[in-house]
Amino acid sequence: QKEFGDFSTNAALALAGRVGTSPREVAEAIRVHLPADDLVERVEVAGQGFLNFFVRADWLRDVLRDAVARGPRYGWAEPNDRTVQVEFVSANPTGPLHVGHARNAALGDALARLLEAAGW
Repeated sequence: QKEFGDFSTNAALALAGRVGTSPREVAEAIRVHLPADDLVERVEVAGQGFLNFFVRADWLRDVLRDAVARGPRYGWAEPNDRTVQVEFVSANPTGPLHVGHARNAALGDALARLLEAAGW
C-alpha cells in the first residue's frame, strides 16, 4: 500500500527488547539518525514502530533510464584484468553419475555467471 512507502522494516520492533524501550521510540531514534541522501525522500515512523521509506521519484526515474540504456548488461561491473577459475562437474570416473552431479553443474554455472557479472 502506498502509504507504507516503497520499503519498510520492523527492525525497531526487533531491537526494542534489547535496548529496553518502546519500539516506537527506537524507530524514532533510528529515523532521526539516518543520513540524508539522494535515494530516500523521507522516512516515517508508523504503527507500533515500523519505519517506512519513501524513495525519491527522480532517483527511481534515473535508475530506470540507466537500466534501459545499458540493456541486458545493466548491473554488470566493468571487467578487470584478474581472472578466476571455477571448476565444477568433475564426475568420478570410477562411479556412476547421479543427481548431485546435475545439481553441481547448475550451481557451478550460476557461480561462474555471477562472477562474470561482477567483473571477473
